[in-house]
Amino acid sequence: MSMQRRAAAAMAVAATTMALAGAAGAQDAGRPEQRDRPPRNVPPADQPLIRRIPEPTIAVEAGFGALGYLGATAGVGPTWNVRVTGAMTPRVAIEGNYTGSVNERATRGTSLVMTSLDAGVRYNILRADEAVVQPFVVGGVGYSGWAGEGGDAFALVVPVTVGAERLVTRNVKLGARFNYRPAFFDDLTVRGAATRTGGDSWALLAHGGGAF
Repeated sequence: MSMQRRAAAAMAVAATTMALAGAAGAQDAGRPEQRDRPPRNVPPADQPLIRRIPEPTIAVEAGFGALGYLGATAGVGPTWNVRVTGAMTPRVAIEGNYTGSVNERATRGTSLVMTSLDAGVRYNILRADEAVVQPFVVGGVGYSGWAGEGGDAFALVVPVTVGAERLVTRNVKLGARFNYRPAFFDDLTVRGAATRTGGDSWALLAHGGGAF
């Protein structure tokens, strides 16, 4: 084989190799997994590997305040509350509540003791990062029972709540809420009373607790 033919063959082989390499590179670049794969960006050892800590999603709180009844059922008395809240989204959460209260019967001098359990859906009017406090509303359904003279062992309640709260530290929150609790299938009328009284009530509570 002459020198010219050897040079021409070498050039042909080199051109073919370069063409195949270019086609393979173009094919790899066109693959979605190659194009969309994020670059590796692991920080050095003197920087934190996890740079953002997730916001709390579970809160356990306790509250204390005053509760009164609509009508002449009983006077205003102390109330307390224990609540567990689970955040589903920045706007929506699920609440479970225990509420108790002690109120004095105005005409009898005896106490009416309430125990209530309910569950509700909470909607945050603003997200936590949109204002200095986070306003919210809650609607739910539950059970209430009253012990004492004229008490009723079972009633259906549909609590409606408005309130506001905020995180003080990453795991401590404080807030306040106003609660209206209409009751159904209830009768708290004292024997011999001229008018019927029921379990519709309102409550104003301050609350605080931990978020995890």
